[in-house]
Amino acid sequence: GPSESGGGGASEASQGVAGDDLDDAEALFWRAICYRDEEGVPQDDTEAARLWRLAAERGHVHAQNMLGYFYATGRAVLMDSEEAVRWFRLAADQGQAEAQNCLGDCYSFGTGVPQDDQAAARYYRLAARQRHADAQCSLGRCFAEGRGRPHDDDEAFRLYRKAADQGNARAQRLLAICYSKGLGEPRDDKEAARYFRLAADQSDVNSQFKLGLLRAGGDGVPQDLAESARY
Repeated sequence: GPSESGGGGASEASQGVAGDDLDDAEALFWRAICYRDEEGVPQDDTEAARLWRLAAERGHVHAQNMLGYFYATGRAVLMDSEEAVRWFRLAADQGQAEAQNCLGDCYSFGTGVPQDDQAAARYYRLAARQRHADAQCSLGRCFAEGRGRPHDDDEAFRLYRKAADQGNARAQRLLAICYSKGLGEPRDDKEAARYFRLAADQSDVNSQFKLGLLRAGGDGVPQDLAESARY
């Protein structure tokens, strides 16, 4: 699945940088982590953002992604969706899977860029190829809904399974729905219940509700009204 405002640094950050700069950038990146996580220094998101900017301008891909995240969420900086997109794009163009997934979200929701389902699917696919579970799940939804990709329940199911097997709760819920409706695979209430339970056990509220209904009705699981009430 994003500290200081401001311009400058994009052109330098998008070009090759000297080895010494990257060494410096790595040190800056980890010092920023210390300030964010209060590791040996007082917690200070503003200082973390300042250090990440310095590292990002030296081409550090993970610093670029974190700076994008700070702009996207307004953490320690003024929220600025366009600036978030700028830093996510620099990191995504270097192959950073989290940034690719975030850029996919930006295009999907029209945040900081014009809404564009095809661009969203393109960035989700880049991240999904690196086994990024959220991106696999989001790309699956593109196929399931025919947004930016041709409608294909089989491909949606395949991607949901890949993400679900990595423990992604949203994918587990969507895979359960596929089993319950026979989308991409024959209907299988037991498998639907199993995946709803996996997601419910990760506090996925929608899955908890669905599992409660299944238990009350005995669909794919033994009827158990007391267990149903738990969910």
